[in-house]
Amino acid sequence: MNFKGKFEVKTDRPTVLAFVSDIEKVTSVIPDVQSVERIDKTSSRLVVKAGQSAIKGKFNLLLEIKNKIDDHSVEIWAKGSGATGSLNLKATYDFSDSTDGATLVTWNVEITIGGVIATMGSRVINNTAEKYISVLTNSFREAFER
Repeated sequence: MNFKGKFEVKTDRPTVLAFVSDIEKVTSVIPDVQSVERIDKTSSRLVVKAGQSAIKGKFNLLLEIKNKIDDHSVEIWAKGSGATGSLNLKATYDFSDSTDGATLVTWNVEITIGGVIATMGSRVINNTAEKYISVLTNSFREAFER
């Protein structure tokens, strides 16, 4: 599955990049985190509650910030599993200057799901993933509005 979009934050690009490059700040905006174990400067183990109805459950994830390219792009990877299946996620964030010191964030999220949850049907999985990504994107944007 692939999801993409863009949004603007009223913060300069170096501030946005610093936030997305900090594993503690990234984990702070992920919804329904049950626990966090920081491994190093760019990675953490998480237990996250995600999904809805029959495909709801806890996932043990390894979250890593990878491939930081100058001050224009960052990739965040997550890989893990839970009782209902497995998840591989690659999120790419590209940053560009916008008007009045704001930053335009263009994002692309690729998700691969396996196990029991993969048998639920693409429509249910897509709707669930889209809702979760929307919540995550809004949490990220709100972090700059506080």
